Amino acid sequence: MRPLLLVPALSLLLPGLALAQTREAVRVSVDEVVLAGELVLPEEAPRAAVVLVQGAGPHGRDQVISGAPMFGQLAEQLAARGIASLRIDNAGVGESTGEKPRHFRDRIPHITAALDLLAGHPAVSAAPVGLVAHSEGTFVAGEVWSARDEAIDFLVLLGAPGRQGREVWVDQQSNPERFPERSAEDLIRIRDGFDRVAAASISGDRAAVETATDALFAVIGLSPEELAEVRPDFVDRMASPEMQVLLGHDPAPAFGRITDPVLAVWGGIDPLTAPALNLPPVLANRHPDSRLTIVVLPDEEHFFLRGDGLEPGRHAFGKMSLSPRLASTIDHWLGGETFAE
Repeated sequence: MRPLLLVPALSLLLPGLALAQTREAVRVSVDEVVLAGELVLPEEAPRAAVVLVQGAGPHGRDQVISGAPMFGQLAEQLAARGIASLRIDNAGVGESTGEKPRHFRDRIPHITAALDLLAGHPAVSAAPVGLVAHSEGTFVAGEVWSARDEAIDFLVLLGAPGRQGREVWVDQQSNPERFPERSAEDLIRIRDGFDRVAAASISGDRAAVETATDALFAVIGLSPEELAEVRPDFVDRMASPEMQVLLGHDPAPAFGRITDPVLAVWGGIDPLTAPALNLPPVLANRHPDSRLTIVVLPDEEHFFLRGDGLEPGRHAFGKMSLSPRLASTIDHWLGGETFAE
């Protein structure tokens, strides 16, 4: 078994990076859906090539967060380090046709098709091919690997949930920072309320979701005006197929099958998939023959974005840009990784 590497900090800004790159519009068909995207190639022959897999939400190819094109910037930074990347608009978003995905499982055949297109492209035929997935996208990556492991040489998992979606979501929603000045007893009741909503969502019973929602909002203490404003959308979302599948999904079985090299990166101040909560299950469920490297980047949050003049972790629309530490970390890891023929 390859030893694990826990890196407390890593910031590699290498001098002399080549900035020239080639952009190529691509189209890939899956059944009746046409997925539009962009392949970004470095100036020289790529030393690796990746498909970028977005997290939750109706994202276009750039996965725009707080006004920042997170994946667009990552593609540029990777190309500057000799790594090609392909990213696509989700179905029904941007230039892609079809219905928007109901849940992450709908995206599995789409990312598989993008992977096949990338692997068969003449410009990257000699390079190892992998997936770089963010947040919920790591669920997609794990399932794609399970189905097509022979086509994948490595995985990079960013801000990965390591536990069942229900546990991750309840932790996010019941974070004490969201409920300042509430007593310890109230916080326990609020957490239990969110957990009951999650259980109802997994069951697929809308009436149960409505009942659990009303009980939760009573504990939180929403005013009638606040209740009228937020309840309809909250119930609709929690009763949706997206949340039913997400909350019921456990990534451990798929992750436990992976034997190819894996780089798992978390931000040290990530409030959504905190490494303290999600790293231990990843370690516990790894394959006995896994080749796993873990990196925790201090002062980076879930999206690895930094705001001009803002403290780490703070977001302001239009002021954010991708931390160069992320591409540097991937670059450094790929440079030390050996891929079997």
